[in-house]
Amino acid sequence: MIKKSIIGILARIRKSSFEKELFEIKNVNGAEGLKLFQEKYLKKIIFHAYKNTPYHRSIFEKIGVIVDNQINLVKFNEIPILTKETIRDNFDKLISEDLSQRKWFYNSSGGSTGTPLRLIQDDSRNKWGSATSRYYYRDIIGIDEISAKKIILWGSERDIIEGSVGLKAKVKNWLENTVFLNSFKITENDMGRYIKIINIFKPDFIKGYTSSLYELCRYIEKNKIKMHRPKFVVSGAETLSDEKKVKIEKIFNAKLYDFYGSRETSCLAGQCKFGFMHILMFNNYVEILNKDNQPVEEGEEGRVVVTCLHNYAMPLIRYEIGDTAILGTEKCRCGNFLPTLKKITGRITDNFIKKDGTIVHGEYFTHLFYLKDWVKTFQVIQEDYEKIKILMVLNGEKNNNEKEDIENKIKLVMGIKCNIKWELVKNASEIGEKHLYTKSKIINK
Repeated sequence: MIKKSIIGILARIRKSSFEKELFEIKNVNGAEGLKLFQEKYLKKIIFHAYKNTPYHRSIFEKIGVIVDNQINLVKFNEIPILTKETIRDNFDKLISEDLSQRKWFYNSSGGSTGTPLRLIQDDSRNKWGSATSRYYYRDIIGIDEISAKKIILWGSERDIIEGSVGLKAKVKNWLENTVFLNSFKITENDMGRYIKIINIFKPDFIKGYTSSLYELCRYIEKNKIKMHRPKFVVSGAETLSDEKKVKIEKIFNAKLYDFYGSRETSCLAGQCKFGFMHILMFNNYVEILNKDNQPVEEGEEGRVVVTCLHNYAMPLIRYEIGDTAILGTEKCRCGNFLPTLKKITGRITDNFIKKDGTIVHGEYFTHLFYLKDWVKTFQVIQEDYEKIKILMVLNGEKNNNEKEDIENKIKLVMGIKCNIKWELVKNASEIGEKHLYTKSKIINK
C-alpha cells in the first residue's frame, strides 16, 4: 500500500517535469492540427539552427530557406540530407552557439550500419521524448506506462562489468514499478531465473529487445513452462520478423507491439493493434525517401530521414538515420490520426553464442564503440566460439587504451581465452554499405 502511494506521487512528479509538452500534444486535433504543430516546430528548429549553427546558416542562406528572417518551408525538401559522415566532418559547426545556456550531454549511436557517432543532446529533447512515449502508451496502446508494473528485458554493460545493478538503479526501478532483467548475456540458468521473476512479479507488460524476447520464448516452449499472461508485450531495437512476432504472441498469449526509436532521435514510431507503426510526429518530423531523395508512395520502401524537432543543442535537420522502412497508410483503422509505417526493414543484427549455449546480444558489442571517435566504421564478427574478428575503418589515430578496454570487455562475456583480431580496412565499402555491425558465423551455420 505504501509503495503504491509512493509510486503514485512519483508518477505525478515525473509527469510534471514534461507537463507543458504533454499539454501541447494533447491539444493537437487530427491531421490538420498535426500539420500546424509540425510547421510551428519545424520553423522554430530551423530558425534556431540558422541563428546558432554555422553549418546550417550557410546552407539555409544559399537555398533560400530563410530570407529576411522569414522561413520558407516550401524550400525544406531542398535542404541537403545530413549524413553521419557530414556530422563528423562538421561537428563543431553543428553545435549550437548557445550551448552553455542549455542542459546538455553527449550521446552516441552505433546506428544500423556499424558507424559510431558522437552527438550532443539537451533537456528539451528528453522532455519531448518522455511526453511522446507517454502519449504512445496511453493513446495508442491504452495504459499508464509510468505507474504500470513492467519488466524490461534490456541490455546493461554496467551490470556485466560491475557484476550487479547499482543501488541507485535498484531504488529507481523499485520506485518506477520496474524489474530490469539484463539481456546482454543470457545463460539457460538466467532464462529459468527470469521466467520465475516474471511469474512472481506478474507485470502488466513486458518490454525487451526483439531477439531477447524471442530466445526467452523458445526456452519457455522447449521446457513447456506455464507463463504469466501480461496485458501486452513491447519489442524494440531490432527488426521484428513475422516468425518472431508469432512465437512471442503465442508463448505470452498477449498482443505484441513493436516500437521504433534511436539514440539519435528518441521515439520515432510505435505499433497499434492493427499492426501499423504510427510515426510519432510530435517528437520528430520523419520522411521516407527513395534514392532520388523524393518521398515514396504508400507500400514503397525508402530511407528513413529524420528532423529532430526539439534538440536545440545540436540540431539534426533531414538526418539520414541509416534505417529503411515501408511507408504505410495515412489513415489507420485504429482511428489514430498519426501517419504510419508498414514495417521497419533495415535493422538486423546477429547475436553471438558461446559453447555452453549462452547468448550474448549484438547490442553489447555496439555499446563498446560508443564515444570512440577514433573508430569511423566497424563490424564485429564471431568466426568461432572463442574467435572474434573486428573490421575497422580508423578515424585519425588509434587509441590503444580504449582498444584494450574493448578487448577486455569482449573477453568478459566471451571468455578470457577468446582470441580477438583487429583488421584495418580502408573504407566502409570493404565491409559493405548496409553491413551488420555484428555478424555470427556460428549462429548462421
